[in-house]
Amino acid sequence: MIFWAPALLAQSTTPQSLRPIPLVSLLAGRGVNQITVTEGQQGVYQLITTGTDPYFQIDLPALKPVSQSQPRPWILQLEYFCPAGIKNLQWRSGKTLHSPQAASLPNLMPAEGWTEYKINLTDLDPDSCNSMRPFPARIDLGQQANVRLRLRNVQVRPMSDPEYQQVQQAAARIAAKEQLAKEIQNYLHRQWPGSIHQFQLHGQTATLQGSIPADKQGDYFLVPRLAHQMSVSPASQEELDQAITVPIDPDGNWSTTIKAADHPVLFLAGNRMQLHRRDEHTWKPVSEAVYASRLHTDTGLAPAPKLQAAKGLTCITPRFQAQQLRDLGLQHASVNAAIHSLISDTPHPNWPAVTLRGKRWWLNPQAVHHLDHSVRIARDAGATVAMIVLIPAPGNRGPGNPASLLAHPESDSAGAYAMPNLTTKPAVERYRASIEVLAQRYGGGPGSVARADHWIIHNEVDYGWQWTNMGPQPMELFMDHYVRSMRIVQQSVQQHNPHAYTFISLTHRWNIKENVHWKTYAPKAMVEHLIDLNQCEGDFAWGLAYHPYPQSLWNANTWDDTQVEDHFETKLITIKNLQVLDRWMHQTKMRRSDGSLRPVICSEQGFHANPDDPAALMMQSAALLYTWKKLRQCPSILAFDYHRPNDHPGEGGLLLGLRTYPTADEPIGKAKPAWDTYQAIGTEREPQLIKQSQHLWSGK
Repeated sequence: MIFWAPALLAQSTTPQSLRPIPLVSLLAGRGVNQITVTEGQQGVYQLITTGTDPYFQIDLPALKPVSQSQPRPWILQLEYFCPAGIKNLQWRSGKTLHSPQAASLPNLMPAEGWTEYKINLTDLDPDSCNSMRPFPARIDLGQQANVRLRLRNVQVRPMSDPEYQQVQQAAARIAAKEQLAKEIQNYLHRQWPGSIHQFQLHGQTATLQGSIPADKQGDYFLVPRLAHQMSVSPASQEELDQAITVPIDPDGNWSTTIKAADHPVLFLAGNRMQLHRRDEHTWKPVSEAVYASRLHTDTGLAPAPKLQAAKGLTCITPRFQAQQLRDLGLQHASVNAAIHSLISDTPHPNWPAVTLRGKRWWLNPQAVHHLDHSVRIARDAGATVAMIVLIPAPGNRGPGNPASLLAHPESDSAGAYAMPNLTTKPAVERYRASIEVLAQRYGGGPGSVARADHWIIHNEVDYGWQWTNMGPQPMELFMDHYVRSMRIVQQSVQQHNPHAYTFISLTHRWNIKENVHWKTYAPKAMVEHLIDLNQCEGDFAWGLAYHPYPQSLWNANTWDDTQVEDHFETKLITIKNLQVLDRWMHQTKMRRSDGSLRPVICSEQGFHANPDDPAALMMQSAALLYTWKKLRQCPSILAFDYHRPNDHPGEGGLLLGLRTYPTADEPIGKAKPAWDTYQAIGTEREPQLIKQSQHLWSGK
């Protein structure tokens, strides 16, 4: 609904005349053009544009000013679900209500889940939007017909006094973040006078080698950089207090061996080393901060099966039996690991105590039992397992919410999931301990419950505002934090499974330029930044968990996608141009330091099909067959995890499942034709099914 806040209305306005107005009533009035509205459940409205000039009008009353001369801003705030997005939104007000003059509203970016949209309307047109007097306003919803948009929690409201103060304070924080982003870029691309050539861990021993500047002036030390500190930040006193003297030979080279008993901080996941020079009382970094590039762990664990275009599935849960998945022919599967309630630092009844890195924690038996069951089902079905590490966004920051202890302090409740909090030492200890529990249980060695070889770090980070929220951040700050999270997971897991890989999770928006400022980013730019960090701070085992959904999530005919091209600057990478991603992975800059190819998992993508629409069901099956035609041409792609086994009510109306909604009579849902098609892929039945469908994409 749209509502005003009576307490902030001007004295001349009668509050009783401005009761909350249901959105469906507002849009059914005289000021609506080419929009139909359907009211659904739980306050959700579906809007469909019926022409090329869709708009609606509202009348805004006068407001109490912030000060004698400062009008109070109007705020438009809502949550929306719109996989296609809407461009060319416009705002008109006052005398320009029906004139060509208009202010541009930020685009409704494609949203595959509920996404917050919030804008200061007064900033758009201060003269016409002077809230010290009433005025009419109009919002234009783009210029396309048949656009489907779902809305909830729609508000046009005055800015509150606390919000106004926050806006004033935000300017200083924004300037500081912009400066820090520049410093990160300088750090990554500068020529350092000294270097750490090698940093390896062998059990309880670390070996490091490097060189110092030619002038050799001053004393040189290795300074441990702790996981809660940014590499670009000056070393803290805690870090300097643990500095290790570097023995230097006449040629300026150095090497040293360090025991864990003497310097245990070197062996904590996520920590790294940086060479410093000390002149009198001044410390100056002279090299990058380098992570251990190789962990020599003799676990006796065999490598994971070699996969290419393996058939996989997301959202594996105890709902399925292993044999049902085995019959489907699965070779790969992903399991969601929401780690917010995995451990506690205080005792709970019936929670077993565990000691990790000398600290006592209590393990949530219900949380680990659910994960154990899911991973075992996938393993019993013969699948290599990917674990997706997730932190649900805290709805509140109260002490009773375990997610608030792990989530980044700037994360916003607009996101479904949050970035981990790596800003303080205690927060890192909690995150590291949670990951260590997973690494021990699913490392695959003695004492493990089961085995996971692929570790997908958080979800769709290019669309971080919705799926890995850290609050508004320049990409450089977001990636600095994200890669530190990747490093913690990679080093923790590799101590138990030396064959494990971590993966960055990305949507199909490969090189999209229309991003929400400091909230969404282009995957291509993020991968290039990750390459720079990898080259600067040491190579590690990472790959891409890519989500090549069709251009429109509502249409399975991905072969008709129009925003895809056969080069690296393409806007989207979908199944239609998947070869672009494969060629990208074969570039020299993308390979491991030993020249090997980094892996790709298509870890989440599906095709919409209403079970009541025979044509849509046929198209879903055809899309699967087309997909494997493309996958087999891409050697870098290990697996394709179809999303999802069942239709799910929490996906904004999308019906991506291979089966329908589960019911009491059908606990795993009723199979759509696509379930049988998926089962047939890779068998002698596949060629016949291709003959029946290939006319749909032939020549495309």
